[in-house]
Amino acid sequence: MNIREFYRADPRRQSSVEVPFGDGWTDHRDSHSTYRLNWVADTGEIYAVREPHPGGIFARYLDQLDVEQVDISALRVEILAVAERGMIDAALAGWPAVMSEHDSLRWARDQLAALPTSSPAAP
Repeated sequence: MNIREFYRADPRRQSSVEVPFGDGWTDHRDSHSTYRLNWVADTGEIYAVREPHPGGIFARYLDQLDVEQVDISALRVEILAVAERGMIDAALAGWPAVMSEHDSLRWARDQLAALPTSSPAAP
């Protein structure tokens, strides 16, 4: 789903506090994108958003200067886990040092996959 669909699917996401866990994660399968991770307090979801940079990773810096805007449909969301904040913090301990490494999103996925499984609370 794209970011718009993600927020529309559960109204709690729209008004919830979100805790950022970085915006420079990388995936070896997609060298022209970075990912940002956020935890949504009201749902317990930690999600990754794919932020494409058609011109390559250097274009990420141009994006920050609003040189080129990505279409909202390209901002794809992946829910990585559902857990309490303390569990997310523990699973991602040390994330700032890992985020800049090659294929860092794999590390985050692995860390979060090791958490006990839970489902988002119903809206």
